[in-house]
Amino acid sequence: MELRKLRAIFLLACCAAFSAGQNGGPAGDFLRDFAGDQKRIWTAPVKMTPRQAWTLALPLVAGTVALKSMDRAVVDALPGSPAQRDWSRRVSLIGSMAGLAAATAAMTSYEQLADKPSYSHLGRDAALALASGLAVTYAIKGATWRERPDAPGSRGSLYSGGDSFPSGHALTSFAVATAVAAHPHAPKWLKITLISAAAAISVSRVTGNRHWPSDVYFGAFSGILIGRSIARAPHAR
Repeated sequence: MELRKLRAIFLLACCAAFSAGQNGGPAGDFLRDFAGDQKRIWTAPVKMTPRQAWTLALPLVAGTVALKSMDRAVVDALPGSPAQRDWSRRVSLIGSMAGLAAATAAMTSYEQLADKPSYSHLGRDAALALASGLAVTYAIKGATWRERPDAPGSRGSLYSGGDSFPSGHALTSFAVATAVAAHPHAPKWLKITLISAAAAISVSRVTGNRHWPSDVYFGAFSGILIGRSIARAPHAR
């Protein structure tokens, strides 16, 4: 897990430097926006309205708890064939930190090639969503230590030295997809592509026996909330 943390920090720093450079602003602008996003994300639970508690917090918590009780049954019901594992591994690569960082860089670079300034905002918001998604993912993983389903004799127990909860692939891919899809200048084909990819990546984490269904549900739901928060934030443009 330490290696993954170091890789996450490295990629986060690369995204920050690349995005800031492409937008002509200092890296400090990106980091200030990132800090503001983190403050908003972590304080959101104590600032939500009763309506948000019923429509967001309750489905997130109740859905995760309900799925956790069915995690083992769902995983055991999967065929677990070599073809299934191979397909899942390939799809998961798209949602890896390296894959998402590359997609973020590509969106920002396209603005330079196609002379479409709005795309630089897409890339910057995607980078911020990825950065916040990684930060939230590893904070929760470090607090829960849940066993992965492919660990010998795993029962999905918490505080067992694992890093299964939540699914980082699901959380970060949906955070990026949602942040971009909420952008008024994002083309429809890009929105559909990113959201579809995020859904496929999330499913692949279960079929690949790398995560429990509740890990993926919590990650995807949280990623959508983070992406919405990034898209609505008063970032430097």
